[in-house]
Amino acid sequence: QALSTRDHRIPAPLRVNIDQTAVVVQDTGEQTYELINSKQVPVLGREEKRAFTVVVGVSAAGAALPFQVIWKGKTAGSLPSASAPGYSEAISLGTRFECSRTSNYWSTHDTMCSYVSEILVPNFDKAKRELGLSPDQECILQLDVWSVHRSEKFRDWMKKTYPWIILDYVPGGCTGIWQPCDVGIQRPLKHAIRRS
Repeated sequence: QALSTRDHRIPAPLRVNIDQTAVVVQDTGEQTYELINSKQVPVLGREEKRAFTVVVGVSAAGAALPFQVIWKGKTAGSLPSASAPGYSEAISLGTRFECSRTSNYWSTHDTMCSYVSEILVPNFDKAKRELGLSPDQECILQLDVWSVHRSEKFRDWMKKTYPWIILDYVPGGCTGIWQPCDVGIQRPLKHAIRRS
């Protein structure tokens, strides 16, 4: 990343780290009123975990990007209702609600492409205009080595669609020291969610 930053003269607002985390909506907990040492203990809701994925991003200049929130489901019917408390505020802050179109709530190739096109690139374009830089100025997207991120399909799409975005992968086992979103964004976000 240091070499790319130097060689392409990439300023801090054009270096963005993203990360994703699962947020459990229905926390089933680990406790019960059953007698200690009971052989079978039914736990209400334990077999069904309700959750969604939040993709967060932050630039090296400290600017937070809007969230992408991914819900399990194949249609918009699986997304929060427009009348849900806080929905309008989330939309006004740029939050994008998307369904995974799969049987889980994890990020997919399609949701990653949507994140890049609808959240990341507009952020880069705005920063380039503010800095008076060329539209094809190189930028860095720092992300973890999750299978969707490092897939040939995603990397090929990025090269073809946004050749000016350099993908920089956080090496496995280095999340705590080389992924700002994990420590600086995800931890306080998850804490705030738990408190609410």
